[in-house]
Amino acid sequence: MTEGGRVLKTVVDAGVPVLAFLAMVVVGMELTTGDFRRVVRQPGTVAAAIVGQWVLLPLIGWFLVCSLLLQLASARGLLLVAACPSGGMATGYAYLGRANVALAVTLTAVSCLLAVVTTSLALTALGAKVEESIDFPVPFAVLAGQLLSLLVLPILAGMAIRRRWPDMTRRHGSTLLAFNIATLAALLGFIIVQEAERFASALTDITAAVAWLTVLAFGAGWATGWASAAGATDRFTVGLVFMVRNVGIATAIAVTVLGRIELAVFATACFLTQVPILLAAVLLCRYLRVADGNNLTGGDCV
Repeated sequence: MTEGGRVLKTVVDAGVPVLAFLAMVVVGMELTTGDFRRVVRQPGTVAAAIVGQWVLLPLIGWFLVCSLLLQLASARGLLLVAACPSGGMATGYAYLGRANVALAVTLTAVSCLLAVVTTSLALTALGAKVEESIDFPVPFAVLAGQLLSLLVLPILAGMAIRRRWPDMTRRHGSTLLAFNIATLAALLGFIIVQEAERFASALTDITAAVAWLTVLAFGAGWATGWASAAGATDRFTVGLVFMVRNVGIATAIAVTVLGRIELAVFATACFLTQVPILLAAVLLCRYLRVADGNNLTGGDCV
């Protein structure tokens, strides 16, 4: 391993798990028990969205790997991202698009809490399905334990912090979120700089794969919302949650469980590729609301 490779591995090994943990603490600080009561009030939509993410997104990833002529690292990275839970930024995009923020919070939280089982099973199944062609073995027990420490425990810790110090949480929650996003962005930028050659050589490959994954994920989310008889705004919200994958967790799994830094490069490129697509979807939703005259009253996005 070169000196640059050793530096990258050291920084990523130390930084990614810490940042992923802190990001989930911040997510937990935004949650209350009332958010989980929404599961009872909208059981059909929540259940359909959670099961749909677990089943449909890994299938979409597997379909794209079989259909596109991807480089080996891109194929592995695509499967990893597709199997991960939804990311906390789905809530931010829902807010910008004036969609159902409360539903986005609930779906993201439940998705992350269940990921100890769902992501572990999905990656294990995908690894068994494609192992001969792309060599993607996944240690189920190790992955489940890692997800428990990176998802469930920090979310519960964040909820406990909010309950114990509600005033502090309200005052500093947004600052902590901004700091975490900025730090994660800096780490992703460091990965790009250190792996510039690999990043550049795979960029076209990754962009095509992620664009297809994003579009198909939104379609799957919208269809899932429609099947559960959700309104148009809620269908759009479910589509956003399907689109936004937890890049921090994907990077942490790539580094700490699988020991493959090249997958962290894919996760980084995935994040950068999705941003303009997601912003376009948000702007379209806002435009349709304004055109319909319902931008302040929660009208339909699509």
